[in-house]
Amino acid sequence: MRGKLHSYLLAPDTELTQESGYEQKDELIKDLNLKVIFQAASRPVWKAGDSLKTVEKEDFYIYDTVKRLMLIPVLNPETLLYRQKIVETSLSHRELIKNLYEIGGKAGKLLEQGGIRAKEQRARSGAGSGELLSTYELLCGFVELLKELKLLLEAEEELNPGNGLYNLKIRLQENYPADFAAELDNVLADMEFFTKGGKTSFIIGVGAGMKFDRIALDDLRSASSQEASKKTEGAGGILRRIFQTGTVAMTEEEVILEAKQFEAEAFRAVIAWLMPFFKEIAEFFEAFRVHTAFLQGCVQLAERMESIGLSFAFPTVSKNAGGIQFFGLYEPSMAILMRMQPVCNALSADGCKLLVITGANQGGKSTYLRSLGVAQIMMQCGIFVSAAQFESSLYRNIFTHFTRREDQSMNSGRLDEELHRMDAIVRQVTRDSLVLLNESFATTTEKEGSVIAMELVSALYENGVSIGMVTHLLAFARELYGKREEPMVFLSAERKKDGTRTYRMVEQAPENTSFGLDLYEELVGNIQ
Repeated sequence: MRGKLHSYLLAPDTELTQESGYEQKDELIKDLNLKVIFQAASRPVWKAGDSLKTVEKEDFYIYDTVKRLMLIPVLNPETLLYRQKIVETSLSHRELIKNLYEIGGKAGKLLEQGGIRAKEQRARSGAGSGELLSTYELLCGFVELLKELKLLLEAEEELNPGNGLYNLKIRLQENYPADFAAELDNVLADMEFFTKGGKTSFIIGVGAGMKFDRIALDDLRSASSQEASKKTEGAGGILRRIFQTGTVAMTEEEVILEAKQFEAEAFRAVIAWLMPFFKEIAEFFEAFRVHTAFLQGCVQLAERMESIGLSFAFPTVSKNAGGIQFFGLYEPSMAILMRMQPVCNALSADGCKLLVITGANQGGKSTYLRSLGVAQIMMQCGIFVSAAQFESSLYRNIFTHFTRREDQSMNSGRLDEELHRMDAIVRQVTRDSLVLLNESFATTTEKEGSVIAMELVSALYENGVSIGMVTHLLAFARELYGKREEPMVFLSAERKKDGTRTYRMVEQAPENTSFGLDLYEELVGNIQ
């Protein structure tokens, strides 16, 4: 028996997620430069033979879809692996994904003119002939796309069992077998009665006051079917040429009004008869378009990174809480904008709950922290990350608190603004959260900032919240280092003896200086 058709490309048992995602999406986008990632995913990379009109042209539907789904974490490891597999398959079947997304786009245009919910309402309240014709035409369009999709997937013989695309191919074969397809084609052919002439039969009851009651659709017959049946009825003589069989001339005004009401009821009955399948196929394509837009975005993001020579890998979930290990990690937004290979970093910190980064100014500390946040976001939405290898725990929420020295929207003091944003984080943070702090409380004195930082970080740490932070508050960092425990890791921006920054982070105790004189001497030297 045919079951309901589902897409299930991005998850094994769900379609469109209703989850709201991370609590502070706007902060994440701004602090982690995620807009660059969304733009890279929504723009195809130019290839030989491409039209200049398509070069760097942004697909806003892909942009919005990638933005929405990247900011909804997948916290079930099995579901995360399922999504990783289909993203990985998409990268090895890029032309297929492009074609699937094109089908999704065609379906999107039908959905925009379809108005599924409005049609349901009109089917209940009454519908005219125009509504019936519109529904029929849309249904024909969806059925043609369903056929195109089925043929496209059946032509792919290299899809592995258990993969989302393979599962969809099997579901289409089970839900849309040859006999069901033929039956559906016959129904659609019979529906042509409205545009090309034909015969419709209804079962009608007569209620109180001789009013039409209990109307149900009995049969639809196309014009061709009707002509075939006429041949078996025998010669009609002269009366058949004068009167049309089944036609009743009505002159009474009340009877005409009653007939018009019946006509409206008849159209409503036909649409109600079509609506369950119409709704099912429309809901399927609604989810299918979202899923294929996300996969096409992943393909285009990968192609953008490949065009620059950037490596990426599919991450694994750490079995230990707070565990994080990576090799070859870099910040992708900066690499994409600058179109160059960045400096990569490595870390092995099993069970880390507090990561403190200090060291030389302009040494790459903020970039390093941002690379951690972006990789975590990419990992938790089920795609590849900007690293050669990456393993981390999963977090229900990720919060960022980055100093914004040139934020023109500030209408109060910088410290007040920082404390206001930190208060919003504290009100929403939970034990299964990751908080990234970048030079927080550097807008006040070292003494005051160190006191605030110590109280805040100690409270978060003692409540089991995972923290990664960059700080220039050296008194705070040295005091924290003196209390260090096993779940704490201290890194420093590497600086050579001649003052050269390598932009690599090394495990090291906090130093007594940020080497600001290096920058002063460089500035003075340039002036001279």
